Amino acid sequence: MPVITINGPIGAGNIEVGQLIAERLKLDYVDRMVFAEAAKLAGAPVGAMMAKEQKVISFREKLGRFLQDVLERSAASGISGEAYFGRGMEMLPAETYEELAGDPSNPSQRLNDTAFIEATTLVVNRLAASGNVVIIGRGSNMILQGVPGVIHIGLVAPIEIRSTTVQAREHLTESEAESYAKELEQARITFYRKFFKVSPSDPELYHMILNMGVLTQKNAADMICHTIGDI
Repeated sequence: MPVITINGPIGAGNIEVGQLIAERLKLDYVDRMVFAEAAKLAGAPVGAMMAKEQKVISFREKLGRFLQDVLERSAASGISGEAYFGRGMEMLPAETYEELAGDPSNPSQRLNDTAFIEATTLVVNRLAASGNVVIIGRGSNMILQGVPGVIHIGLVAPIEIRSTTVQAREHLTESEAESYAKELEQARITFYRKFFKVSPSDPELYHMILNMGVLTQKNAADMICHTIGDI
C-alpha cells in the first residue's frame, strides 16, 4: 500500500507528475482535498485554509492596491485629469508575501495557527493510514516524516520552466508568471519555516529529489514508479 508525497515549488511539475504516478500505480491522488477536509475539522472555509498556507500578495493584487492608493491620493489632493503617480511604477512595493499566520504574539492568532496545522496533520495522517495514495504538497513530507512505508519525493526546476508552467496554467503574461512563481515559492519557504522549522529545500527531507530542468514529467514518473516497485 504505497504512500507517496510530492513536494516542490509551484510549476515544477508536482501536480502533473503526481497524476501520472497515481494513474500508473492505480493510487488515489490528493491535492486540494486536504484543505476541504481540514476546513471541516477546523471550522474554517476552504479559502481561509488555502490562504493560511499560501498567503501571497500576487503581482496583480499589488498593482491593484498601488493604483488604488494613487487614485485615492490624487482625489484627496483635488487633482483632475491624470493621476499623480508619486514615486512611479518602478517603486511598486517590494514585499512579495505576508506572514502566513499574522502576529504570533497574538493569543487568538496562535490558536488559529494551532487549529490549522492540527487539522491538516490529522487529514494527512488519515490519508496515509488508508494507503495507496499520492499526496501533493501541504507539508505532507514533514507531517509523515519517519512514518514507515511513506516515500517522499522532492522536485526542483529552474525559474524559467516553473514560470512557463504557471503562465500556461494561470493564463498570465510571462513577467506576471515569473513574479507569481517566485512569490509562491517564498510563501512555501515561509510556511515550512513557520510550521516545521525547516527549509523545504533541505535534501534530508526527501528519499529522492528530481531535477525537472533535465527530466520530462513522464521520465520523472517512470523513475518514481520504478523506485516504488523496488521497495
